[in-house]
Amino acid sequence: MEAFWPVATLLQSLRIGPLFLIAPPFSQLRVPMRVRVCLVLALAASFGALVPSGDIPTHELIPAAGYELMLGMLLAFAFQATFAALSFAGRVLDVQAGYGLAMVIDPATSAQAPLFGTILSLVAGLLFFASNGHLELIRLLAALQRVLPLGQPLPLSSPMPVIALLGASMAVALGAVATSMVALFLIDLAVAYLSRALPQMNALMLGLQVKTIATLFVLALTCGIVGPVALRLIRLALDFVPTLGAR
Repeated sequence: MEAFWPVATLLQSLRIGPLFLIAPPFSQLRVPMRVRVCLVLALAASFGALVPSGDIPTHELIPAAGYELMLGMLLAFAFQATFAALSFAGRVLDVQAGYGLAMVIDPATSAQAPLFGTILSLVAGLLFFASNGHLELIRLLAALQRVLPLGQPLPLSSPMPVIALLGASMAVALGAVATSMVALFLIDLAVAYLSRALPQMNALMLGLQVKTIATLFVLALTCGIVGPVALRLIRLALDFVPTLGAR
């Protein structure tokens, strides 16, 4: 069967669909699903028009669709991993500071989420669009289809790119709250020594109040770190895209 434009559009939609439908920061936008689907189809049609003419045998169309869907899930996984690392770092800070007792509703998933994790994820999404990350992503997707044609199996022979992405994302995300975590650890240490000197003191209530105020104070002083950390995580996710076409 000749590889005409509708077939190329279908394969392209399977490649970019998971990224724009379920992966943050696009999933954080309160946009109706039908609008997202129309956006995906429009981008897929644009990319499909750039595919050179060729032949795709009918018996290879289903495997080609599977390859493209797998590639799309990997692209979505890159952004899910980086934003999940920020959410995990925020959850760690919530538990250490005592904010874990108050959960908030994530506007993207309508589920309970950590307070600082949600804030960090929303800030990262804002910086993604403010720094034209969406335009860079479209450029990389267009370049990826030249190095990895439609319907071709993934050339990944080693899980190291995925492992490197996970490790780097977690290390960078924890850097956003490292200062606050160190400050809270020192406060815990001071309260522990104070409780030994004054056994009649309620160390739990005192430590919770002090850490709650100290967390807000330290975060206000170190809020400038969040921007570079979020941009670094976005860069990691974008740099993961070209590695999928490396052979």
